[in-house]
Amino acid sequence: MTSLFSLPILSQQRIAPGIYSLELSTEGPFPARPGQFVDLKIPGKMLRRPISITDITEDRLILTYRVAGEGTAILSGMKPGEVLETLGPLGQGFVLPEESSHLLMVGGGIGTPPLIYLAKEALRQGHQVTVLFGFRSPADTLFQEELKAMGVDYHFAYDSEGENVVQLMQRLGLDDLPFFACGPMPMLKALCKAGSSDGQCSLEARMGCGFGACMGCSIKTRNGMQRVCKEGPVFSKEVLLWET
Repeated sequence: MTSLFSLPILSQQRIAPGIYSLELSTEGPFPARPGQFVDLKIPGKMLRRPISITDITEDRLILTYRVAGEGTAILSGMKPGEVLETLGPLGQGFVLPEESSHLLMVGGGIGTPPLIYLAKEALRQGHQVTVLFGFRSPADTLFQEELKAMGVDYHFAYDSEGENVVQLMQRLGLDDLPFFACGPMPMLKALCKAGSSDGQCSLEARMGCGFGACMGCSIKTRNGMQRVCKEGPVFSKEVLLWET
């Protein structure tokens, strides 16, 4: 159930160029599934900022975001002890298969954070996990230590080295695995066309309200118009429509 929380900042640090990790204190595990998100009230700003969930522990909510405008710039300057009004959890998350299987998780840039929480949950449920993350350059790499600590098989692709995650997937012969993905739309489109198995994609979109009232993030799907914030952000690849 979506609720409004007042969560103190525990820590905040820059982890890559323009990318910040934010840890918020919670009284218990935050009640969200992998792939859901929260809306943060930024001081001085009317519209909340939607941020995907990177991880959840017994007493903290971990978020990762990119500074992309005034709101996130203000957020990056907030200090431990300051309180963020947090609305969540929001949206529909990823759905893992009931039977143990080999799962592929594919992320690009700032689309990688929600796959960390998903990978941990998949491992907890007994799945085998392979992770493919793509970044502009090695300097932009995120979550290498987290992936190493999880013990999953992981690989990185870099634009600066002439390879993207879809090419990496094909080179490794993993295009027949069910995939879970989040990243830029061109990456998701290429992945859906290249992957021969089932897939789920978490979409990024500008949102006004974050809970389905304003209809501002609506997209055309095979099931009609659907809201990224409400029916998504996670959609099965079968319902997504891609412009040719």
